[in-house]
Amino acid sequence: MRFLVVSLFIVLASGCAVVKQPAEPLAMPAKPLLKSQTYQLKYETEHASPKVKSVQLPAHNIKKNQTVRVIVDRASVTDTLVSQISQALNDKQLKVTTTDNSDYTLAIHQVDLEFIDDAKYILAQPEKPYSLFSKVAQQFPSQQCANILAQVSMRLTHKASGDVVWFAKSSIDSASFHREPLIYSFTEEKKITNELEVVAFIHKHNTEQARLKRAELKNEVTAPAYKTITKLSRLTKLNGPCTRTEISALTPMMQFYLSSILIDKIKVQ
Repeated sequence: MRFLVVSLFIVLASGCAVVKQPAEPLAMPAKPLLKSQTYQLKYETEHASPKVKSVQLPAHNIKKNQTVRVIVDRASVTDTLVSQISQALNDKQLKVTTTDNSDYTLAIHQVDLEFIDDAKYILAQPEKPYSLFSKVAQQFPSQQCANILAQVSMRLTHKASGDVVWFAKSSIDSASFHREPLIYSFTEEKKITNELEVVAFIHKHNTEQARLKRAELKNEVTAPAYKTITKLSRLTKLNGPCTRTEISALTPMMQFYLSSILIDKIKVQ
């Protein structure tokens, strides 16, 4: 009996001695620090002063507190613009009336808007140059933006005699009107390109069979290092009207600006 117990112990001990221990599982390598930085670009274009032609004839002296009726049947004019023109006349100390017995009539002959050739904005040199600027300048040297030409013309007529006492015309393009630079931003960021490859490698070498094989062959296995590349994001516009919709939104202000310039040219005694 004692012999059987000793024999069984020896067999069990021998079995335990041949059990193989797997190698330690591979750990995921630490990811590199992925930095990003945002930069701004400024684009500028040439600006022109409004073109203004104003002629006042000496046939009648325009005096303070004389009345003026605004006539808009020859042009498409909004109520807002009529109100703004009326206020500009009041500021010249002329009284606006809707009756037919006014001293003068102010006829709005033209309030035109038309899209013209796009405005070209050129990339401006930054105050503090940075290493990426030359590369970005080659890729995005300029921007094209929609451009509208606004024109306004008026005529002031002495009601009793029918004499034209003043006529004027003004025009300006939208780029020269708003005078805002275009501001864009972009981001430089690092990205890992082989993350899936690293994960697959770790998973492959952490199966029980792979760990036992590593233990048997006593192989040292090292996970592949992460690879990174630097990428530039797309440009994002931060400031400045550029699209047709954005430029069209400026037209009421452009018309008021041109109208107020013209009204201000009337010489009132």
